[in-house]
Amino acid sequence: MTSIDFSVPAWLIIYYHSIGIISFLLNSATIYLIVFKSLFQEPEDFKIFCTITDFHITFLMQPIPLYPILGGFCTGLLAIYLDVWAHYLMAFIVAAIVAQIESLAFCFFKKHQTIGKLMNRHVFPEGLYDIVAWGLPMVPVTVFVLFLQTGMRRSEQMNYINKNYPEYFNQFSTLPNFAVYEFNYWTFLLAIIAFSGGIGCGSLFIFTTIDMFKFLQSTQLKRRISAIHLKRHRAAIKSLVAQFVTSSLCLAPPFLYAVVIMSSINHAQLIVQGLLAIFSLHSSVNAVVLVITTPPYRKFVLREHPKRNLIVAPASVSHLSGI
Repeated sequence: MTSIDFSVPAWLIIYYHSIGIISFLLNSATIYLIVFKSLFQEPEDFKIFCTITDFHITFLMQPIPLYPILGGFCTGLLAIYLDVWAHYLMAFIVAAIVAQIESLAFCFFKKHQTIGKLMNRHVFPEGLYDIVAWGLPMVPVTVFVLFLQTGMRRSEQMNYINKNYPEYFNQFSTLPNFAVYEFNYWTFLLAIIAFSGGIGCGSLFIFTTIDMFKFLQSTQLKRRISAIHLKRHRAAIKSLVAQFVTSSLCLAPPFLYAVVIMSSINHAQLIVQGLLAIFSLHSSVNAVVLVITTPPYRKFVLREHPKRNLIVAPASVSHLSGI
């Protein structure tokens, strides 16, 4: 087995601090644009979840993997100063990822329903729509609880290390805050739920996007709304799709991390650290994409003066549904 590196990589900690500050500034600027430079004054759920996730992982958590063991330790503020167990911090990250994906999926759904009502096609009953909307907060909470079940108790970790990795017992005993995992029934159940949820959200993204573009091409819709509103809908959908693409930075690293853990490749420890660094970028990239693909934001940043009849509502989780 590859030896475990217990050292704290200085470059990764510096990176966490640097990208955390950049992310906070970009997200703050984006939220300002959403609140003061758009047609709607609703909160941006997806952007808020991205901001919370980035702040958590770069400042409060700062995870350090312990390849080839499935686990790691934390050097963030919550771990060091409040001794919040790394397993709890990890569970929060997993739940936050789920919250991001479901909020983006619901944005596609709401936007699709908005256009569908204009066409009187593929419209969900109001009662079912309300049930879905009110049930969304329960999904990340459920995932958080299920993930907690995948780990062993904190008091049992050293016994597990002594039994399975006795050569590293002394090194683990010096770590103040770490979490290790082994595959069990709860892990398998959570994997099935994650896979099913991913397939469901992916299908929703594809179906609603294709259906909305079909709506926009229909003569019926062109007769019912003005060319300006049609342009708004088209720009909003394109921006939504762009945000969906950038969300791969949120999903790809955890998947690749699992692949690396289950394989024996050279420099795997550095690779998993790099995957964590890429994951930390997703909110910043999403903020840049949101500004680039939303005309009012882009024009404001470039100090252009948009024409009134060309203002496009932002392609964001809350606003797009109301265009």
